[in-house]
Amino acid sequence: MPVAVPDDVAGSCCGLPWSSKGFVAAHRHKANEMVEQLWRWSGEGRLPVVVDAASCTGAIADPADGVLSAENSERLGKIEIVDSVAWGLRLLPNLEISQKVGSATAHPTCATRRLGLTHPLKALAEALADEVYIAPSATCCGFAGDRGITHPELTASATRPQAEELAGRTFDAYLSTNRTCEIAMTRATGERYESPLILLERLTRA
Repeated sequence: MPVAVPDDVAGSCCGLPWSSKGFVAAHRHKANEMVEQLWRWSGEGRLPVVVDAASCTGAIADPADGVLSAENSERLGKIEIVDSVAWGLRLLPNLEISQKVGSATAHPTCATRRLGLTHPLKALAEALADEVYIAPSATCCGFAGDRGITHPELTASATRPQAEELAGRTFDAYLSTNRTCEIAMTRATGERYESPLILLERLTRA
């Protein structure tokens, strides 16, 4: 299953940062631009599009009503948008994991939950680790795009219960599905969180 990263992907944006701040016109512009790029990159829907950030997956796959033009709405309906967690599960049957790590903890992001990917995330993690733990309080990390940069106290407050539940336990892998959420959880626990696809690649490296 070869993957091609478009040469002109730099600067592309799903539009979520604009919609979350209430910049309606900017959101509409970037969301339509994104679909136009995906239409071209996917060969007009012939190839699935894998998105390696759950919040972006959700923003692209389910834009707000009235954001997209009629033409782009029709195009989006013909493009298969695949989150990296779902993509990882598709890859598993064709890969050989020589040896699992002993344990992993996973943080399902807000978008992961909205997309119905919490159980798939756990399933992917279980293919990579003998023991998988998801903390009961693993909900919103509070990063909210860039709020964790401008107001780190929000993230610190939101992640404190989960950090307390994980305290005193050591895992071989710390997993999440969005870079900003990984930063938030790394700050909270002092452990390096990463995408499960990175661990998948490491455990199947020839």
